[in-house]
Amino acid sequence: MNPYFDVSVKEFGAVGDGLADDTAAIQRALDSGAKRVTIPDGKFLISNILEPAENQHLVVNGTIRLSDSPCTPITSDVKIGDTQVTVKDASGFEPRQWVTLHDDRLPIQGGGRKTRRQSAGNARILSISGQTLHLDRASARSYLCEANAVVGRQHSAIWIRHSGVRISGSGTIDGNKSQHLNTAPGFLETEHGEDWRAASGILAQGDGVLRNITIEDVTVCDVTLMGIMLVNTEQSVIRNTTCRGAHDKNIILWCCRDCQIVGNQCYDSEFEDGIMLHQVHNLADACERILIQGNICKNNARFGIHIGANMQQIHLSNNLCVENGLNLSIYGDNCTSTGDVASGTTDRLFTPDVYRPNVLLAGHFLSVVNLSATRTRFVGLEIAGHHISVTGGIIGKMAAPSPDEGKEGLCVKKGEWGAGSGEFYVQGDCRIAIALIPDFCGGSAQIFPKNVRVSSMTIHGCRVGVKACKESKNISIDGMISIDNQIPTQVEDLASQEVRVTNWISQI
Repeated sequence: MNPYFDVSVKEFGAVGDGLADDTAAIQRALDSGAKRVTIPDGKFLISNILEPAENQHLVVNGTIRLSDSPCTPITSDVKIGDTQVTVKDASGFEPRQWVTLHDDRLPIQGGGRKTRRQSAGNARILSISGQTLHLDRASARSYLCEANAVVGRQHSAIWIRHSGVRISGSGTIDGNKSQHLNTAPGFLETEHGEDWRAASGILAQGDGVLRNITIEDVTVCDVTLMGIMLVNTEQSVIRNTTCRGAHDKNIILWCCRDCQIVGNQCYDSEFEDGIMLHQVHNLADACERILIQGNICKNNARFGIHIGANMQQIHLSNNLCVENGLNLSIYGDNCTSTGDVASGTTDRLFTPDVYRPNVLLAGHFLSVVNLSATRTRFVGLEIAGHHISVTGGIIGKMAAPSPDEGKEGLCVKKGEWGAGSGEFYVQGDCRIAIALIPDFCGGSAQIFPKNVRVSSMTIHGCRVGVKACKESKNISIDGMISIDNQIPTQVEDLASQEVRVTNWISQI
C-alpha cells in the first residue's frame, strides 16, 4: 500500500502562517506520489506555480495566496532577441518562476471599470547571475529604461498539466492582484496574445488533450487574468465554485468538449466576463457539447455568459445573469437556452450613446425557450442570426433613459471590442423589447436576421414591442401579448416586407 495515499502539506514542511513561503513544501507533497494532498486551514503563501500530478486529488480547505510580487526597474534596455534582463534588485526572484516585462509603451486595454496595459512579455527564469535574470525565451520587442521598464513576478496559482486531476474543498485560491503587476501577460516571443500560465487562478492545459478534470466547491478570487480556465479538455466539470474579482474572465473554456459548468457563482470581473466559451476561427478549436446550467453571473463588466462564434451544441439552462454589461450572448451554432434569466444591464463599458442588449442571439440554429429578459434601458432581446426559434418567456420592465440622451434613433456601429461586438448607437428613448437588426460576427462583415420565429411571449413596460431592419428575411412574430407599453403597435418603422406579425394582443 502506498504510504503516501493521503497526506497533508504540513507533513512536507508547509507552515500556513501567512508569512512563510510554502511553495516548495506544497510542491514536494504534490510530487510525493500521494493520491490525495490536503491543504488544511491556514494561509499558505506561494511564490511560484503549483503543479498537481496525474490522477491526483488536491483538497484545498485553507487559503492558497499568491505572495506579494516584487516589481523592480530594469537597469539596462532589453532589446529584441534578448534572453536576459538586468534589474535593480534580483533578490525577490528564483529560477523556474514566471516573470513579466513591462514598460509604458505597451498598448492600453480600455473598458471595464479600469484601464491597464496589455501584451506584456511573460517568460520563465532559467537562472540568475548577480542582478541578471536569464529567461527561457527571447524578447520580441524592446523594453526601455526611459519608458519606465520593470519586471515583476507573475504566475498562476495552480497549473493542471495531466488528466484525472481533481481540485475540491472549502478553501480559497487568492490571486492577490492588488500586490501584483497590473498588466495582462502576453508571450515574450510574440507581440500579442495572453499567456494563461501567468496570473490565473486554476489553469488546465497540457501538451495534448486533458480528460476527467474536476474543479468543485473552491473559491477563486482576485486574479489578474483568468479565474478558472480549461484548454483542450474533455469530460470535465467545473461545479459549485465561486469565482469573483478576476481582472479578465472568471471562468473560460477554450477548445473543450463534453464538459459541464454547473452551479457556479461568477461575480465582479473588472474587465470582461462571468463565463465565456471563447470565440475561435478554426472549427477544430471550437468548444462542443458543453452544459452550462444553474450558474449565477452578476456584475461582470462585459458579458455575464458569452458563447463565442463557431461553438457547437452548447446547452444553457436555468442560469441567472444579473446586471452585467451584456447578460447573455450566443454566437455559437446549434445551441439551446431553457429557462435562463437576464435581469438588468450596466453601462460602465461604454459612452452614453452606445448600448449592448440584455440578450443577444447571433448564431445559427438556436432554440430559446422561456427566456426572462427584463430591466434594461435599451433592447431586451436582439436577434441577428439565422434559423432561430424563441418560444415563451417575458421581456420588459425597462427603465426610461435620462432626458439628455439626444434624439431618438438606433443605428449600427462597429464596436471598440472588434468583431462580434454587438454594439449600437442609441439616441433618446430606446426601450425596444425585440430588435431584429444587424450585428458583427467573426469578422468585419455584417450579419442580418433571417428565418426567425418568435412566439408566445409577454412584453411589458417597454416603449415599443418590435423593431426590424429592412434586411430582415422570413421573420414570424406570433401569439405575443403586449401590456403597458408606450406604443401599443406591433412593429415600429417596419421597412422589411418579410416580417409577419400575427395574433398580437395589445393592452395599455
